[in-house]
Amino acid sequence: YIQYNQLDKNVLSEYTVIINCTPVGMYPNENQAPDLPYFFMNEEHYLYDLVYKPAETMFLKYGKQYGSTIKNGYEMLVLQAEENWKIWNDLN
Repeated sequence: YIQYNQLDKNVLSEYTVIINCTPVGMYPNENQAPDLPYFFMNEEHYLYDLVYKPAETMFLKYGKQYGSTIKNGYEMLVLQAEENWKIWNDLN
């Protein structure tokens, strides 16, 4: 894996999908974001945040500011709930 402090222009030009799997950006720290060099990101980057509340975390806002495509984790939450409902109710 690659640590935040190893991300530079070269790494971000090669790896364009960035997923935030941390609780950074959730209540009560909605004004925080992973410490990334967002200024190296552009329209070639896709930022996915597992956090879904707030809908647009600072991580996503920073990526969007530099032209990246962004998505939060709400759809994943819904899809997991639907699949679990099927399992619990033996609908598979």
